[in-house]
Amino acid sequence: MSLIIYGTQYGTSKNYAEKLAAIMGATVIDYRELPRKIEEPEVIFVGALYVGRMTGLKKVLQVLEPQKHRLTLVTVGMTDPAHPTLLTELQQPLRKKIAEKQLELRGIYHLQGAVDYEALALKHKMLIKPMLLAFKKQKPEELDAQAQMMLQAFDGLPPAVIDFAAFAEEIQN
Repeated sequence: MSLIIYGTQYGTSKNYAEKLAAIMGATVIDYRELPRKIEEPEVIFVGALYVGRMTGLKKVLQVLEPQKHRLTLVTVGMTDPAHPTLLTELQQPLRKKIAEKQLELRGIYHLQGAVDYEALALKHKMLIKPMLLAFKKQKPEELDAQAQMMLQAFDGLPPAVIDFAAFAEEIQN
C-alpha cells in the first residue's frame, strides 16, 4: 500500500494527489498533517514547485526513514513537462536532497500546474505580473516554451489534459 502526501499552495497538487489516490487505492494526506511515523513503505509526494522548491518537501523528508521508505516525487508547476532540459535543472537539487537523506528515490515526475490569477497571494501576483507583461510585449515566435506555457496559463486556458490512470500506472512501475 502506498501513502500519497501532498504540498499545495492553491490546490492543484491536492487535486492531483486525490485523483492518484482514488485510482491507486492509496491513502492521501496533507504534509501539514503528517504523523511522526509513516508505516507505508511506498511514499509518493505530490508537491507544488515554486522557484525550485517543493512545498512541504522538507517536512516530508524529516519523517521518512532510509531503508524503510521508497520515495517517488511528483512536482507540479508551470514548467513544460515535455521540456527535458528544464526538467533536469529542476530535478537536480531535489535529487541532491533525497541523496543527502539516503532515501531510495524511485523517480521524479512532473505535471503541469493550473493557475487562477485572481486566487494568487499578492506577493505572487507582484512577482508574476512584470514577467507576464514582458512576455506579452514580445512576438509569440520569440518566446521560449516556458514563457508560452506561462502566458497560456495566465490567459485562463486550461493546462494539458492529464491521463491520471496512465500516470498512476507509470509511477507504480
